Amino acid sequence: MNKWKIAFFLLLLVILGSIGTFLYWVTSPAETMPIEEPKAAPGGNVLTVHATKEDFEGIANTYLKKAMKGKPLPIQLTVDDQIVLSSELTIFSLNFPIKMFFEPYVEEGGNIRLEQTSLEVGQAKLQPEAVLKLMRDSIDLPEWIVVMPTEKEVHIQLANIPMSSGVHVRAKELNLEEDIITLEIVIPSK
Repeated sequence: MNKWKIAFFLLLLVILGSIGTFLYWVTSPAETMPIEEPKAAPGGNVLTVHATKEDFEGIANTYLKKAMKGKPLPIQLTVDDQIVLSSELTIFSLNFPIKMFFEPYVEEGGNIRLEQTSLEVGQAKLQPEAVLKLMRDSIDLPEWIVVMPTEKEVHIQLANIPMSSGVHVRAKELNLEEDIITLEIVIPSK
């Protein structure tokens, strides 16, 4: 056989192997990550803050930017009637815009649980679990954002966000339809 035919078939084998490996990685079940138990509510003085969607969006993006420590922001959070996480997925040098839509819920300890309701990935039809797995594995997110692909959820652990002077934040109410967002800031009394 001609050396060019051999080179062609080797190149074809490498390309098909790469595509197969990528598809296996995307479609394989994601291992579940344990979520830390909420810390005991810190004692101190409580300041209740009422915010709008725009305020909440600005605060969230500011803390994301601060957690990235000067690196480019991998996701953008917007708040409308749902919370939308936007990013770009790069596959084989092609960029696909991703928009993931979530319904927010306040957990008992004041953390926020986002349940995925829909997904847009350019023109491609991808499973939400696969996109969340790709997001978790390829984007360097702060430790206080936990992505749970099999549950189609993202947990924002407000108690784990590093703040100065021992201040803690917890969510009290997130009603996006009526633009009612209530947060509590706990300032230690010591």
